[in-house]
Amino acid sequence: MAVHHVNHRVASLVPKAAELLPANFKLVMDLQDSMAQPSVAVGHTVAWNEQGRHAIIGAYRSAVTGPVALAASIAGTPVITWAATASSLSDEASYPTLSRTIFSDAMLAQSTIQIARAVGWTRIAILYVNDEWGRSFSQDLSLMANMLEVEVVAVSAYSIGDPDSIQNSIRVIAGSLARVVLCTTYQVDLASIAEAADREGLLSKGYAWVLTALMDFNDIISQSPDPEKTRQRLTGWMLVANNLDDALSARFQEVFRSEPLEHLNRPRILENSVSETIVSNMDEYCAAHYDAVWTAAIAMSSMDLGEDGTVDKGALLLAIRNVSFEGASGQVLFGQDGDRDPSGVPMLLQNLRPTSRRSGSLG
Repeated sequence: MAVHHVNHRVASLVPKAAELLPANFKLVMDLQDSMAQPSVAVGHTVAWNEQGRHAIIGAYRSAVTGPVALAASIAGTPVITWAATASSLSDEASYPTLSRTIFSDAMLAQSTIQIARAVGWTRIAILYVNDEWGRSFSQDLSLMANMLEVEVVAVSAYSIGDPDSIQNSIRVIAGSLARVVLCTTYQVDLASIAEAADREGLLSKGYAWVLTALMDFNDIISQSPDPEKTRQRLTGWMLVANNLDDALSARFQEVFRSEPLEHLNRPRILENSVSETIVSNMDEYCAAHYDAVWTAAIAMSSMDLGEDGTVDKGALLLAIRNVSFEGASGQVLFGQDGDRDPSGVPMLLQNLRPTSRRSGSLG
């Protein structure tokens, strides 16, 4: 959809679309699926380097984006990620060509600890998934806790998709006697984490669990072996996350819902049509992804192509970081290190409760 909007100057989400791009500019895209695997993503990146691609948009996970950015930097290829939030990716010495249209986890870590401090939590434990994103966010939380005089009594990691690893990590948390657990995890593991915590008695009265990533809780419940039990276990958990402004979110959903299917370029959507489930599950990443495409287009449109179709990638990187426009996710503006400017970051604070007495949903 974003590429179609760029090439046809559709202003439904970028009000000044016609002014941002010259009349003769057209964006060409090559789609490849990393399958959330660093090795697969790096393989595509190396191929794109050899083909002389001007820029790369992606990837979704921080654990994949890091290797992609390292591989891309060999050829000086700019990378724009729309979902990788690990603050370790802000290291310009390691990732010199990386920029992002999503906000860094460092800001979310600060907000999370500030909330903990405000409600009187002075001793916490941290449970995190052992990958680039989880490790980085755990370090951010620990750093902010130290600065704000919140004691971290346990830090425990688990391997994604491994129930035994999850149970062992939960036992570490239980042994710390912490009553507040900050949980940095993926949606796929949440039901297993809640089950393991229940086994150790960590979901009883007096315990607080805080999640630090947006998730579809009703999908987690419906996909679990015992939906009602999972719903009960997750009731009362808190969620703290960066979140797209409600008005912008509603506008993005409205535009997506009305978009002709052939413009979406997604086989799954083309096969199943645009369902309300897909639309309602959209989050900040969708708008940030859309804006990443526009960022690349605006920067590329200012470049002079060589006779062989190449561009000065150093100049292109500078152009990307000088981009500023009103997009689907709000005002897009970058710092010198390629991180999105944090001005006006909207936060979501949610306490998970059944939406009604008879409902199996959480809201």
